[in-house]
Amino acid sequence: MAIVDERGRLGGKVNLIDAVVAFLILILIPVAFGAYLLFRTPPPRLTAINPAKVNQGPNLRIEVQGENLRPFMRVSFNDQQAKSFEIQSTRGAMVDLPDIPAGTYDIVLYDHMQEVSRLPKAMTILPLAPVATVQVGVAGSFKGLSADRVKGLKAGDKLASGGSVAEVVSVGTPVPSAVTLRAGGETLRVPIKDQMDLPAVLKVTCFLVSAADGALKCAVPGPVQQADVAPGSTLSLASKTGWATFQIDEVLK
Repeated sequence: MAIVDERGRLGGKVNLIDAVVAFLILILIPVAFGAYLLFRTPPPRLTAINPAKVNQGPNLRIEVQGENLRPFMRVSFNDQQAKSFEIQSTRGAMVDLPDIPAGTYDIVLYDHMQEVSRLPKAMTILPLAPVATVQVGVAGSFKGLSADRVKGLKAGDKLASGGSVAEVVSVGTPVPSAVTLRAGGETLRVPIKDQMDLPAVLKVTCFLVSAADGALKCAVPGPVQQADVAPGSTLSLASKTGWATFQIDEVLK
């Protein structure tokens, strides 16, 4: 009996072409699976963060640790996205925290829009200790105002600066605008063209901080940095008509 008959069947039972195809399939399936395992992009995951506890405050940064991390990923704290994801290696990245309150947070890793890993309740932001606040009277003037802004500031107005509040006690007569600058050991008064200053007395809520010599001073938070309550200091205050700059001439007793 012929191994392959006139109809191309192997041993008279199986078609030779079908047998070859079946053999190739049996060979190619494990080869393809092996190639997939060898060349596929491994899934990323988080393993830990450092530190796991931080004190509440601005410009916080932590390191996220994991496996198979890649550029252009992102991290969120619950549903608040981090400000940055600076990849250091496939096992770590530096992350700048968003402005979030004290509490415990899940750390979530995203690849594009898809969540790929999560560390439940992995990070705790500790609340700051309460800081004593006092109210201080200051005399000075609002700087560089237009005519409309001058009319928009009056006694009784409440102005915000971070978590503090300043109340306008009284206002005077507008005068041509000028600012006081320090140049080395000298103090200069520089005019501002086509603007007006509005003299005023404010009652400012400020918090106590220790100076380098251990003495206490009072400061007001601002949009960029805190400002001391002292002659020559400038406060950035949010009014109903926008931000206003107030320069202190005198701290009242």
